[in-house]
This record gives sequence, structure tokens and C-alpha cells, in this order.
Amino acid sequence: MDASQATKALNISRASLYVYVSRGLIRSTPDPARAKACLYSSADIQALLERKKLGRRPRTAVAAALDNGLPILKTRITRIEDNQCFYRSKEAVSFSRKATLEDAERLLWDTQDADPFKGLRFDPAKIPGWQETSGMLSPGRTTDRATMQLSLLTPHEVTRAGRPGPDAFRDAARLLAALTASIAGTRGIFVGPIHVAVSQAWQRPKAADVIRRALVLLADHELNASTFAARVVASTGAGLTGCVIAGLAAMRGPRHGGATERLRSLIEEIDAAGDASRVIEARLGRGEPIPGFGNSVYRDHDPRGAELVSAVKLDPKLSRLLKCARSLAGAEPNVDFGLLAVERTHDLPPGAALALFALGRSVGWIAHAFEQRSSGALIRPRAEFLPD
Repeated sequence: MDASQATKALNISRASLYVYVSRGLIRSTPDPARAKACLYSSADIQALLERKKLGRRPRTAVAAALDNGLPILKTRITRIEDNQCFYRSKEAVSFSRKATLEDAERLLWDTQDADPFKGLRFDPAKIPGWQETSGMLSPGRTTDRATMQLSLLTPHEVTRAGRPGPDAFRDAARLLAALTASIAGTRGIFVGPIHVAVSQAWQRPKAADVIRRALVLLADHELNASTFAARVVASTGAGLTGCVIAGLAAMRGPRHGGATERLRSLIEEIDAAGDASRVIEARLGRGEPIPGFGNSVYRDHDPRGAELVSAVKLDPKLSRLLKCARSLAGAEPNVDFGLLAVERTHDLPPGAALALFALGRSVGWIAHAFEQRSSGALIRPRAEFLPD
């Protein structure tokens, strides 16, 4: 279909069509009959139309829920509504402007008046094998190092079902302190707040406040891939460390936490080509999404990305990319773009964007693990067998 036919079929604007293309929902290809025009995949357009009908076909809707982002679990932790993300009753962006990650933890874990971090001291030197593993991986592979080092923790977690109590919250705080020490590469005893500990370990004290905001904005995002992985592991009765490691494993993928690295590669491609517009146009022409832009759960734009972009001064490369993405695809920056902007603005260590993503999101993984264990339910979907 050409652009006119596609927009009419979907009952959307031309700008919305370009957003669908940038998100990878509709493939496009250059129109051989018209210069600078594209043709759009009728199969992809039909799939989007079918998706709108799923609510009228319950069995089909259930079967497609894991692919299409339909609700499959009940939660009291986070909701995404009207282009906003809410942590329980608090809107996440406004909450992030003053809150710390510890504040987000108390809110999302629902600790009531308890402060699991009060008086907490975590000393990596007391964990056998911790120091030996610190230098085994390159500096940019922070999440891989965290996976390895968290597995060294002595299991002593409270794993019984039911609402978590002070002991479980304390275990969770200790786990978060250990993850902070691993990701930030701290060598001494952990002392909070977490954003201060990270900025000091990275020797970037001026970045402390924007790191704080980024961590809080990333604390949870409902049922994304890594959180679902953590909930599945929690449903088996496994400890919190296993749930966090599951989240870290899911985050390695290029379609989740690895999106910041794809954005970094795009910037390198633009550097080599010397023309951001040409690179973006070529990607859109091939039906490829633009890394760092768009998010399927928001109607207009990712408010977390907008908040982080507003908190830093973009360098010329990111500024040019943002301008081109907006003009050519009507796309707005998402949280991956915002994280890389924070990393580049403050000259943080390689891989800091992904490190902040994982550290902030671990609070949400733990919150969902608590909620899943409290339900007492095992997540065990069925598969529909397809004969050859």
C-alpha cells in the first residue's frame, strides 16, 4: 500500500504511520515508481487491524497476549495510563524529581513505615570470590559482572509465601546494596544513598542528581520482558537473588536493555556516513525502527525519555539525531535515548546507560517477585501445538 492507502486503512494520520514504521510495526520499502516515496506492508497493516479485533475473540486474545502486550497478570505495583506511568498512586516523572531510589523501593515494595536500608552495611570484601571476579570482565560488561557476583551471595533469604515482612525487606535491601557495589565497582563498604554511592564510585559527583532521577524513572515499568522473567522465577518459590539474576539475563537482549548499545551503534553509523538524515531515511525505507525512539506502551511519547533529555545538555551528535528523527519519522526519544544522553553528558564509564537501567529496574523486579510470591500462584501457560 502507498501512504494514502495505509493511513486510510488504519484510520491514522501520516505522522502516526511513520511512528508505526519507526517502531518496527509496519515494514516499508522504497516505491520504485515514485522518488522519495515508500510502499507499506499490507500484511503488517492487516495484522494491526486484526489485533484491534482480538478483544472480541477471547481465545485468540489469550493466545496472542504474550506477543501483543495484552494484560495477563493483575498487579498493584505500576500502571501505565494516559501516557503516564504511575508507581502505585504516584506519577513516576513528578515523583522522580525529588525521590531517591530508596524512596522508590519503599513505595514499590510497600514497606509501610519500615526502612530496610537503615543501618545497612554491605562489605564486598567479606564475600568469598567477589574481589577475584571484579576484574575478570571488561568495564563495559557491568550486568555480566553483576550476574556472576550476585551468584556468590550466601543464600539466606526469606522465601515463604504471603506478604513479605521485615526480614524479607532486609534481605532485599542487602541484595540491592550488593548489586550497587557490583555495577558501580565499589571496593569499600557500601554506604547510601545509592545514587551518591554510584556517582562517587564513578568519580562523577556532579552527576549524582541526574543519576538519582534516572534510577527512579527506571525503577519499574509494569510487565516488561525482564520483569516478567523475574516474576516467572519468583512463582517457582526461588529466592530474590535468582529473580534478579533472571531479570539481568533478560536485559542482555538487544530488544530490551541492549537498546542503548544499538543506539550507540547508530551514532557510530551516522559518524561514518557524515549525514544523519540519509542514515535515518535509509533505515525507515528498510522498515527498521530507530533505536532510542518510540515505545509501544505509550500513545504519544515516552515521558521518561523526555524528562531525562530535559535534564541534560545534548551534545551535537545526539542533537542532530533527535532533530532528524522528529522531522523524518515524527518520533520522540525514549528512555534509552535519555540514558545514553546522561552517559555522554557526564562522561560516565562505558556501559553506564545499561548499568543504570539494570540497577534502577532491580527495585521493580524485587517488588514483582514479592507480589508474585504473595499470590502463591505458579506461572505456567500452555502452548498450542502446531503440526508439521
